[in-house]
Amino acid sequence: MEIFRKILAKRSILRSLPQSIYFNFHYLPLKQAVKIPILLYKPKLLRLGGKVKISADNIVFGMVRLGFRTCSVYANNGITWENNGGTVVFDGTCNIGNDSYLSFGEKTKVFFGNDFKNTAGLKLISYKGIRFGEKARLGWGVLVMDTNFHPLYDMEKKVYKRASGEIVIGDYNWFGTQCKIMHSTNTPERCIFGMGTIVTRNCEKKSYCVMGGSPVKILTENVMRDYGNDFEKY
Repeated sequence: MEIFRKILAKRSILRSLPQSIYFNFHYLPLKQAVKIPILLYKPKLLRLGGKVKISADNIVFGMVRLGFRTCSVYANNGITWENNGGTVVFDGTCNIGNDSYLSFGEKTKVFFGNDFKNTAGLKLISYKGIRFGEKARLGWGVLVMDTNFHPLYDMEKKVYKRASGEIVIGDYNWFGTQCKIMHSTNTPERCIFGMGTIVTRNCEKKSYCVMGGSPVKILTENVMRDYGNDFEKY
C-alpha cells in the first residue's frame, strides 16, 4: 500500500511539472531554479508579476509545495496564483494545500517563515504586507486579508478611516478552521486561535494561550501545541 501511495504522489508531481519548471525559471535565479524548489499542483497562473525569493540557506527540490491535495473535504483544485507586482519570500519549507488562492498587490511583501503549513482552502489577499513567523500553522479555510478595500468616510472628522495595514504573525501561531485574520493584526509567539475566530489588531498580546470569539478574547492560558506529538489516537 505504501508503494502505491508513493507512486500516486510522484504522479501528482509529474502532472504539473512543466508549469512548475516554468514558474521556477520565471521567478528564481538560475542556480536556484535548476533545483526546482517550488512545486505547483493544478496551478491556475492568473498573473506572474512581481518577485519570488527563497532566502533559506539550503535549497532543495520541492521544498515549497503549493496546491497539493492534503485534505479530502476540500475540492482538489490545486493552487491559484495572482501576483500583480508584489514580492513573495519563502524562508524555508512551505506547504499550502489544495483549493487555495494567493493574490498579491503591486507593492506588497509577503514573507513565509520556515516550516509554514496550511492544510487546505487558504485564501490570502495582500496589498500592504504580511509576515508569518517560523512554523506557522493554518487550518482549513483560513482567510488572511491585509485590506478590506473599502475605507469608510467619517462624516464628523471628514476623513477616511483606515481600511488596511500590515499583518505580523508570531512564531508557532496556530489558526483553526475558518479563522479570519484581518488587517493590522500583530500577534506574539505561541498563540492558538480557535475555529472561526476573527483575529484583529485588538487581540491581546499574550503567548501560550487559546483565543477565540468575536471580539477575540483569551479562552485558555498556559497551553501550547506540541508539534509532532499533537494527534489524538483513535
